[in-house]
Amino acid sequence: MPFRAIFVAIVIAGALIVGAFLLHQQRPEEHLSQPSQEFIRATGKCAECHRRETSAVVHEFQRSAHAVEGVTCLDCHKPMDGQEEMEHRGFVISKDLTAKNCQQCHSAEYRQFVRSRHGAPAWAAVTGKQDFTQEQIKLAEKYHPGAVDRPPNKLAQLEGPAAMSKGCMGC
Repeated sequence: MPFRAIFVAIVIAGALIVGAFLLHQQRPEEHLSQPSQEFIRATGKCAECHRRETSAVVHEFQRSAHAVEGVTCLDCHKPMDGQEEMEHRGFVISKDLTAKNCQQCHSAEYRQFVRSRHGAPAWAAVTGKQDFTQEQIKLAEKYHPGAVDRPPNKLAQLEGPAAMSKGCMGC
């Protein structure tokens, strides 16, 4: 093979590599800073640690309808608007999951939950209205007057935080 052909091949390969680096730098920051869903699926990155630390959670997820549908851990655990974010081993996830996370796929169920006595009223039974924004109180009071805009229930307080479901805090 003549020297000229080898030289041209090396120049073209070098140009392609430089071009790839330049294109990569133009990608949005959110693509560069977060592992892709394909990466998570392919490597099982979440399950890698959680299998050692909370194996029952991984086992339960693997048997779930979400896993069958190809939903990843990050699909549910990514922060929604207004949720506090936290760094978790190279990922940015929501500090606390709420019904707001479920709403992205389950909008009908979310609307039913927001209107139910299991959402905001159940939380307010233990904490009173301290954990709610004025907007959340107004929405909850629309469906169940006096159920959220009130002091905590003394009996529910005795049961403590383990008796509560954090499901409505993002409503």
